[in-house]
Amino acid sequence: MIKNKNVKTFKDRLHTSMQGLSVSAFAKKCDMSETVIRDYLSGKTYPSLTRLEVIAEKCNVSFNWLATGYKLEILNPKDDDEVYNENIYRIPVYKKQLPTKEEAQNQRYVRETPPVMNYPVIEGWASHRGLDIKKLILYWAKGDLMAPDIENNNGLIINTDVNEIIDGAIYLLEYENFTLLRKIRLTLGNWILICNNDQYPTIEVPKAHFEKYNIVGRVVQVIKDVF
Repeated sequence: MIKNKNVKTFKDRLHTSMQGLSVSAFAKKCDMSETVIRDYLSGKTYPSLTRLEVIAEKCNVSFNWLATGYKLEILNPKDDDEVYNENIYRIPVYKKQLPTKEEAQNQRYVRETPPVMNYPVIEGWASHRGLDIKKLILYWAKGDLMAPDIENNNGLIINTDVNEIIDGAIYLLEYENFTLLRKIRLTLGNWILICNNDQYPTIEVPKAHFEKYNIVGRVVQVIKDVF
């Protein structure tokens, strides 16, 4: 047997709705018999939805409140401008990390394996930071080259709109068939590609070799696991 507290307390809400009227006067107001009203007030029976609607209208109370005890708030369309309701954009994954159609259908990604998915962000976040949301991509970091700032399997939001190199910023680069995540230091005529982890070597790129490196974009946010 299902016990519904809201149904049991209907008689109390009905009594409140009567606003001091006698059973006889209230029954007449709602065009119902006194017996029916007395049965409602005693909890012997409960009204149908149709009769609930009649009682709510005659008593000028909320149908939802009369039936459940809860108030249903309805937003005024005129107040829409005051409602914070921004569009959500899904940042696409870096093209080289996209699975094939077969992998997407059959492979189950497990922990320690970079997941392949889009990442939802609110458009206002990008505009607030001066970013073009359509120029952002998602990259899943691999290994510990940039640890502890960036750990294995951290998600990185990359801004592909690169007009100039910012000294000390972290970039995603492509070199031949390799993808590199490095901090770029600018020196006179050179790029110094730095890892945070001292176990890996620094790469010095002379100006003559700049064109061999395709700068995919700059890291603008790191998405870390908390467990």
